[in-house]
Amino acid sequence: MRELAADVAAFIDSPDGADDERFNALALRVFEHQYAHLNVVQRMADRAGKTPDTVTRWQDIPAVPTVAFKQFDLFTGEESEVAQVFESSGTSGAARSRSLFSGEGLELMDRAIAVNASRMLLNDGRKTRILVLAPAPELAPQMIMAWGMERLIEHFGVEGSRFLIGRDGLDTDGLVATLISSAEDDVPITLIGASFGFVHLLDAFGEQGARFYCAPGSRAMDAGGFKGRSREVSRAWLERSVSDRLEIAPDRCVNLLGMTELPSQFYDGVLAAGTTENRRKVNPHWTRTRVLDPTSRRPTVLGERGLLWHLDLTNIERPMVLQTDDLGLVDEHGWDIIGRAAGSDAKGCSLTVEEMLRPKLVPLRKQDDT
Repeated sequence: MRELAADVAAFIDSPDGADDERFNALALRVFEHQYAHLNVVQRMADRAGKTPDTVTRWQDIPAVPTVAFKQFDLFTGEESEVAQVFESSGTSGAARSRSLFSGEGLELMDRAIAVNASRMLLNDGRKTRILVLAPAPELAPQMIMAWGMERLIEHFGVEGSRFLIGRDGLDTDGLVATLISSAEDDVPITLIGASFGFVHLLDAFGEQGARFYCAPGSRAMDAGGFKGRSREVSRAWLERSVSDRLEIAPDRCVNLLGMTELPSQFYDGVLAAGTTENRRKVNPHWTRTRVLDPTSRRPTVLGERGLLWHLDLTNIERPMVLQTDDLGLVDEHGWDIIGRAAGSDAKGCSLTVEEMLRPKLVPLRKQDDT
């Protein structure tokens, strides 16, 4: 695996990310590796009659349904090589997906996180004070989102960057003090967290009448969506609230989709494009996403909904090609999730953060208008 991981890492770093021939060759090599080391991949490939001996295009590599991650530990290495286990959140009593990583697999994920964020979130090349509305990895070691946000702090955060949810809930005083001092020192902030972390925070700001000024270059990034155990809100509501309470413009508010089953993340294109007109997800060049008809499993036409299918080259140790239960559509700008297939479990880190944050909010100090 070492040589294969090195070649995938080199592709991630490649400035020629549109090299479809190179992508295809790497995908076929990863498929061959997984066919040899993952029984689930081998059985599905044999059943479909699509094995490494017959498949010549990445589009024909059989996909493993995400539900398999709830039933099996899908890992190409030995048990002794497991360095980290991530679990999905979900409703009480529901089976949870598990993803196993070796140290080498974590390094590959970290590289993908850094490269993708440098293009889609912090594409102006400047570091900011990163404030995270989520628990740190030591408090939530199973949460892949927490791992990824810690990497963002390491790569792009200036002094004072930190996680804001501790054992007692949100550190409201610390957040308010940091927002005020960052504005006074003209230090831009990047406020990131699960989507429902933003919902509860902005609700609290609204109840207290609190407004803050964020220095030029500030931005916000929420991860996941708004379907949880409490009320649902719209994307437009989030953008308006962030603009009203933090003076961060809508075209500097970006959404990220991450999955426990995949090391790579998908940002919407709003910040990279500099316009709110592109709210579709954009694939990093080492991934591919398709929308498939639920019955025929054939790709849908632009604008037609179907089931989302992902291929992620960084997923060397686990099934590279996933068939999800997410309903989505694709257009000329990219793709996006529009719902879940009937009977699918609720998912997303927002549910976990909501549980940790909602009961423990404390009153906010109102910042003086002066």
